[in-house]
Amino acid sequence: MSFVITTTVTCYLLPDDGPAARTVFLQHLLNPGETWITAYAFTLPGMIQDLLQAHKQHIPLHIYLDYSQSVGKTEHPLVQQLVTAGVEVTIGTSPAGSRFICHTKGIVSDPGTKTGSVWCWEGSTNFSVDAWQQVNTALVFASQQWRNEFVAQFEALRDFAWANERNLQLMPAPPPDLGAAPAASRARYGLKPKPDANAKAGHGGHA
Repeated sequence: MSFVITTTVTCYLLPDDGPAARTVFLQHLLNPGETWITAYAFTLPGMIQDLLQAHKQHIPLHIYLDYSQSVGKTEHPLVQQLVTAGVEVTIGTSPAGSRFICHTKGIVSDPGTKTGSVWCWEGSTNFSVDAWQQVNTALVFASQQWRNEFVAQFEALRDFAWANERNLQLMPAPPPDLGAAPAASRARYGLKPKPDANAKAGHGGHA
């Protein structure tokens, strides 16, 4: 489902803007609000350390990573480090079929203690060491609609992965808010609506 947003965008064309884009990227991760990340490559050590620090500060982090990259010799120990620390990480492919990859490189964060607006990052730049020297694009902007659509897709991807790709997961148990995806998003990925907790037998939806 396509949609249109209207906002002001800061655009980076790499490699020329690589140092500036990398600085903005890592500075944001030092103090985000609740954050959702969907990524292909995920091997930038400074990013891992920033996320671990944010986790220690009890900032909710939700990460969805491409399976083909998460098993790599460089990425796997970094991802395992996050999981061991208690950071929520879901591993998956594509709802269109497990032979397809997750190729998004995007982040949205709700306002943090030092930011008064939603923060969005999107582009072709992988979250890796070499990406900042490659020919890539990165866009930084604030859009509540983009945030809402991005999170809805993230939650549906996460629901799909835990329902259909449980064998790929490094976390020992699903995230506590699994099933939070909107019904329309779950339906697009062939998932049934999440049962209403208040409608369980014996409750009937009444206090």
